[in-house]
Amino acid sequence: MGENSNYNYLRDEKSKYLVQHNKNPVHWYPFGPAPLQKAKDENKPIFLSIGYSSCHWCHVMAHESFQNQESAQLLNDNFINIKVDREEMPDLDNYFQLASQIMNGRGGWPLNVFLTPDMKPFFIGTYFPKNGTQDNPSFNDVVINLSKAYKEENEKVVANANQIIDALSQPPKVEQKIEFEGHYPGANSVLNALKNYQDTDHGGFGDAPKFPHFSFYEWAIEHMLEGMVSKEFGNHIIMSIENMLMGGIYDHAKGGVHRYSVDKQWKVPHFEKMLYDQAGFLKMLTKASLIYPSPLILDALIQTIDYLESEMLSEAGYFFTAQDADSEGSEGLYFTFTKDEFLDALIQFDEELTDHTENILKWFCITEDGNFEHKLNVISLAPEFKEEYYTPENWSLVRKVRQALVQARKMRIPPATDNKGIASWNFQLLSALIDVTQYCKINSIQQAAHELINKSLQGIHTTFLDHENEKTRIRTTTTRSEHAPQFEDYAFFADSCFRAYEISGEKSFFESAKNTVGFIFKEFYQDHHFYTRSISYNESYEYKNIHTPIFDQSYKSPLGNLICNLRKWSTVIPDFNEYLATINQTTENLTHLSLQNPLAFGETLRGLVYPDEAYRKVEVPIQWLKERSFATFCINFSARFALVYHDRDQESWQICTLKECELQGKGMDEFTAIFSAPPTKENSQDDKE
Repeated sequence: MGENSNYNYLRDEKSKYLVQHNKNPVHWYPFGPAPLQKAKDENKPIFLSIGYSSCHWCHVMAHESFQNQESAQLLNDNFINIKVDREEMPDLDNYFQLASQIMNGRGGWPLNVFLTPDMKPFFIGTYFPKNGTQDNPSFNDVVINLSKAYKEENEKVVANANQIIDALSQPPKVEQKIEFEGHYPGANSVLNALKNYQDTDHGGFGDAPKFPHFSFYEWAIEHMLEGMVSKEFGNHIIMSIENMLMGGIYDHAKGGVHRYSVDKQWKVPHFEKMLYDQAGFLKMLTKASLIYPSPLILDALIQTIDYLESEMLSEAGYFFTAQDADSEGSEGLYFTFTKDEFLDALIQFDEELTDHTENILKWFCITEDGNFEHKLNVISLAPEFKEEYYTPENWSLVRKVRQALVQARKMRIPPATDNKGIASWNFQLLSALIDVTQYCKINSIQQAAHELINKSLQGIHTTFLDHENEKTRIRTTTTRSEHAPQFEDYAFFADSCFRAYEISGEKSFFESAKNTVGFIFKEFYQDHHFYTRSISYNESYEYKNIHTPIFDQSYKSPLGNLICNLRKWSTVIPDFNEYLATINQTTENLTHLSLQNPLAFGETLRGLVYPDEAYRKVEVPIQWLKERSFATFCINFSARFALVYHDRDQESWQICTLKECELQGKGMDEFTAIFSAPPTKENSQDDKE
C-alpha cells in the first residue's frame, strides 16, 4: 500500500466499525494471518485496537489520534497495526479484556493492546487522550515510550509479556470459601450482604457510574415473587427499578435503555443503545410488572417493544446490534433539549400542553441551565413529584409530552445504527420477548411481543444457523464468516430454544436445545472448565483459548445461563444430571466466587440459589396451549419450573421433582386449583423478617 493511498487494509471489511476506520492514515489491517506473519517477519511489535461502532470514546480516540497524521506516522513506523470489532470476535475481546484486568484492574473500550510479534501483551490501556494530563499520558507519548522499550529493553518486555500469558492461562480461583448453611444462602441473606452498598436515596448499589445489572434485579424479583425477600429489601429493588425508569438512562421519548448512568441519580446516561441491554431490560421489567404494575413499568415495556420493531429490526428479520451515542459529532445531541426546544416541541404537538407548562417543566426536570452540556436537558422524570404525575389525568400528560418529543426528534439527524447482526444478542432478545409473552398480564403488551417474535424468529434462525451434514453451526455475526464456534452463541441459542418450546410445544425446539447442550460439553468443556471458543480450534489461533467469563459483563453470563438451564431441565432430561455431576467443581467454585460479589453474578445466582428440591417438571397436554386460560396461568411458573407437553390425551397432567412425580390429575380446573391456594402468613413477603 502506498503512503498516499486514501485507504488502508480495511477497505473490504463489512463491519461498520472497521469501515469507520478505513480512511485513517494508520495502516490498519483486519485481524488475520497476514499482519501476524508480517510482525514476525519484520520483528515488529503489534498495536491491536479493539472497539465497536457505537462506542463514544472509540469515536473520540479515533478523531484525536487515529485520524491524526503525527500519531499515524508513529504507529506506522514502529508497529504492525490491527483493528478489531469486538462484536465480531468476542473471544479475542474477552482474552484481552482479561489481560487488561490482570494488568490494570479494569478494562473497557476502546481497548488498546501492545503486543510482541507472537501476540503476547506487554502493555494495555483504554482511552488515551491526544494531550496528556497528570493522570493519563498522551497517546503519542505512550506509543513512543513503548516502541523504545521494545527495542531497548526487549528481554524485560518479553519476560513481562510471558508473565501475563501465564496469568491468562489460570482459571479463577477461590481464595477463601464463604461459610454458610445449606445448599446456598437464601435470597434475603444475599441481599443483606449488600445492604451497606445500597444507595437508599437513588436506588441501585454503589456510586457513579451506575450500571443497571439487569440479571441481578431479575433474580431478586424472581425470589420476591416466591415470598423469599423481606419488605425492606424488596422495596429497595422496586425503588431502584423505578428510579432507573424515571432517570435519563431510560429513553422517555422512544423507549429502550441506554448503557449506563454517569451519575448516581440515573439521570445522565452514556447514550448508546445496545441490543443486549434491551433484552435484559425487558426480562427485568416483565417480572417486575407482576409485583409493581405501575404505568412507568408497563409503558416502558410497550415503548421498548415498539422501539425494537421500528428501529432495530432488519428486513431480513434479525435485530441490529446497537445505536450510537453521538449524532452530528456530539454525544447525546439527538436525545437532549434546551428549555426553548422542549417548549417548542410541546407547542408543535399540542398547544393545550402549554396550559400545564409549569408542572411539565417541573416533572421533566427542564431548566434554563440544563443538566447536560451546552444548557441541554437530558429527559427524565423527577422522583420527588411522582405522586403528582402518578394519577390517570397527569400520566396522560406525561404520555403526550413523550409523544411530542418523538415528533420533535423526527426533525433531527438520528444516531447511526450498526446494522450488523450478532447471534448471541439476538438469541438473548428472543428469550426476553418470550418472557414478555409468558409473564406480562397486559394482553396488548403480550400480543406486541408475540407479533415481534413471529416477525423475527425465522429471520434470526435463517441468518445465524448453518445446517450442514445434519449438524447446526452458528454464525457469530453477519459481517465475519470465518471464526471458531463461540461458547456464548451456543449457550444463548439453547436458552432461546428451551423458551420457545415452553410457549409453543414445538418438539424441534426442545430437541435443538438438548442437542446444543450436548455440543457445548463436547466442544467447550475440558479439564473442569468451559472455554470461550471450541476446543477443536485450539491450534488454529495465535492467542490462547481461555476459560469463559464467569460473571456478568456487558450482559448476563452465558455460563450462568447454561447452569440455569441444566438445573431447570434436569427434571426432564436425565443426561443433564450427569452433566451437572461432571461440573460439580465448577459450580462449587462459582458458589463461593458469586458470594464474594453477588451484584456481578446475577445470572449465576439465578442458576445456583434454588436447591435441587425446588425444581419441578410440569407436564400437561399440548392441547392446553390453545387455551387462553392456560396461557394466563403460565405466569405462575417461575424459572424453576420446566414446562413439558404430551399428546397422550387432553386431560392428564403431572408435576414431578427430580426424584418422583408428586402430583397427578385430570383436567385444567383440578390443575389450577393446586396452585391457587391462598398464601399463608409465613409465606407472605410483607411478613418476612
